Amino acid sequence: MENPADRDNSHGNVTLHIIAENGQFFGRMFETDRLRQRATSRIAWQKCTQVWLTNIATGRYEELVYGKKIDPAQFGIAHPDFIGWDGGLPVKLADGTRLAVAMSGFTGETDCSIIRQAVARVPGMSMAD
Repeated sequence: MENPADRDNSHGNVTLHIIAENGQFFGRMFETDRLRQRATSRIAWQKCTQVWLTNIATGRYEELVYGKKIDPAQFGIAHPDFIGWDGGLPVKLADGTRLAVAMSGFTGETDCSIIRQAVARVPGMSMAD
């Protein structure tokens, strides 16, 4: 919230979504403006499901598709459904379980930074390759 771009983006209304590879879903919306929460939740959901399907960070996935390095047909995500923003990252647990983790509400750079910092603090959790 110290960064004006983050503060002004959604006025502190932030959403975190996590999807395990088996489809189990966890989420939390922060702050109190339900309309902004709904908007950040929709974007976090889109980021998270894209990572869940591809196991590739948002933003990076689009770079690979548009650079013709991967075929998007293998994931079933149509081009209009690409999120294109940073904020969704693949994470793994010590037992190999993969998680898709996404945030929305701050800038994509800050969303990713928060996820990376949180993962670094949780024993047995790491960023996926």
